Amino acid sequence: MFWNNGLTRRNESRLILLVLVMLSAMLLPSFEVHPSLPNIRVDEVLLFGIFGLNFLAFIARGFRFSPDVREELRAQQPVLKWVLILWGLLTLSYAISNFYGVVILGAGYYGLRDVMELVTFFKHFLVITLVLSIDLQEGEFGFLKNVFLGALGFLILFGWGQHFNLFNMNTWISPFFNPLHWDTLILGNPARVLGTFDNPNVFGIFTVITLSYLTVRYFFGEHQGRFPWLIFVLIGLVIKLEFLTISRTALFGIALLYIILCAWAFFYHHRSKEVLIKIGALFLLTIILFATASGDFFYRLTEGLNFSNSTSFQGHMDRWGVAVGSISQSPILGWGTQKYVMTTLVDNEYALFSRRYGFVGLAVYLSFFLLPFIKGFMHLRRQSQMLVHGRSYDLPSQLIAAYVAVLPSIFVYNFMAGIFYNLQLMTLFSITIGLVYNSLKRRRGLL
Repeated sequence: MFWNNGLTRRNESRLILLVLVMLSAMLLPSFEVHPSLPNIRVDEVLLFGIFGLNFLAFIARGFRFSPDVREELRAQQPVLKWVLILWGLLTLSYAISNFYGVVILGAGYYGLRDVMELVTFFKHFLVITLVLSIDLQEGEFGFLKNVFLGALGFLILFGWGQHFNLFNMNTWISPFFNPLHWDTLILGNPARVLGTFDNPNVFGIFTVITLSYLTVRYFFGEHQGRFPWLIFVLIGLVIKLEFLTISRTALFGIALLYIILCAWAFFYHHRSKEVLIKIGALFLLTIILFATASGDFFYRLTEGLNFSNSTSFQGHMDRWGVAVGSISQSPILGWGTQKYVMTTLVDNEYALFSRRYGFVGLAVYLSFFLLPFIKGFMHLRRQSQMLVHGRSYDLPSQLIAAYVAVLPSIFVYNFMAGIFYNLQLMTLFSITIGLVYNSLKRRRGLL
């Protein structure tokens, strides 16, 4: 709500800030401030720094918003209230669980690392409200799309550069993104591309999120009756990029995403000839890319399917077992963050959140993702009833459809890792959530 005054009182300023945050999250590594503190990211400096300056400007104005700002806030209000409620519930769950774990149960103690959990919550809140505060018209949507596609093109080239180690870049660039494990990932056996992210699996799930938007454009965009060749080629490049990460979870996420979107398009377009051609072309493209994947790709894929011998799967099971044991001892309110006495390596975000905040906190966590999903699905259902047979979605509806289609893949990913606590990936996904809310904010009947 404070984005509409101070340094970002103009809509163009908010849009530029969003673009800078998005580019920082997509392309830049984190930086160490102090050995005892988590690394900091450029997008975090931008978000917290400008928000702080805006808050000071709000104080200087005597805690009053100008008439123009009040009008902008009224336009955001139907959606902003739900964002505030969810953020408030997350914070309340955090406070109650930490009090219960530290004071009532007497487990561990509360320190600076535990405070950083609130910073994580607040960052997600800032990203979503920043996107929500922007008046996104056709020009703003187009600018945001072009910047994203430009950054995506860089990531594709960067990923192939890592794969072939062009100009020996894996020695002098890649360590910035994962200082501890880059050599075992990029130069390991099998070698895995991680792009500008700290982990190949995270980069892989980023490609799934990207494919959700591209594939929705492919099926539901306006193409004037012509086959969308450019989008089709870009989809192929992003699928191949995921294959270079050799992420099994992301591969399953792509399969689930395509099942959902192909079935959706098949029935939405009433089994038309055009949609059958698009589905067939997408299936053929995926089969060709899969069949021509590297031997390392198939080695890791088959190794992961051998559950009895897979060290990765066994490691997951061991960590889940420890977490489940802790959850069973305090299932309702959890133990609090307890970062000094309990491991943060759980490999399952549902288990991690349940251990920290109990089933009450887990319900709030799920609501954080499911509320825009449910509201977006309601909007798309109503829109489908109003549109002429086979009519393409407008751009806001395409963004909503991309979120609805990809969330099941994200939920699967959270079983093996987690998106909420990955500050780089979650920044990008928070932008997606913010775009859903922004697309719904003028439809007061839905909220």
